[in-house]
Amino acid sequence: MSRTAAQWLRILLACGVASATAERWAAVFADEIEDGSFSKGDADVADFLPNILHESMMLERMEENLNYTPEGLLATFGAARITPAQAQAVGRISGKQAADQRSIAIIVYGGEWGRRKLGNIAPDDGWTFRGRSPIQITGRANYERVGGLIGQNLVGIPDLLSQPRFALDACIAWWEDRIPDAMLGETTAIRKRVNGGTLGLAEVQALTLKAKAALEANHA
Repeated sequence: MSRTAAQWLRILLACGVASATAERWAAVFADEIEDGSFSKGDADVADFLPNILHESMMLERMEENLNYTPEGLLATFGAARITPAQAQAVGRISGKQAADQRSIAIIVYGGEWGRRKLGNIAPDDGWTFRGRSPIQITGRANYERVGGLIGQNLVGIPDLLSQPRFALDACIAWWEDRIPDAMLGETTAIRKRVNGGTLGLAEVQALTLKAKAALEANHA
């Protein structure tokens, strides 16, 4: 399954990654994805690659974008996690106020929901452990668990997940930990595991076709 940087460059380009971005990442993929990185080799990669490309806006974004309007906040997170009044106070309103992304993260990833779902226990945890890496690892508990898997103190140094090599290493570890082999090929089920729902499913399905063809054309 190991591939050269040149092979990965062709794969990323075929999937639609911008040329300059693909050139920056190709060597990272070549170094981090080796024989044994995934339990099922290319069967894993064919599902893994489309999801991380979609979540990271084609490897352009390593940190979660919380630049929501009030309406977007309520549609995405629901009134149970952010009230209409809170959404109006912190959301982006054209010509009036910028989104207060720190406060948004603290609200939607905090409280009882954040403690139960993400292990966020400190007041600022929602912001400190916001989504990072191409697969958007989120929450203190996930940072701690993935950090243990890759041997890095992600709780103490969360910005490591914004650095390409640590980020890709963490994504692979998260995938192997959270996506069972029996789920491979089940795009909808995987999407729910990665994103919590089916947001972006059509885009991931289209990327999966491209990734499979590119992987096949660039054999390990």
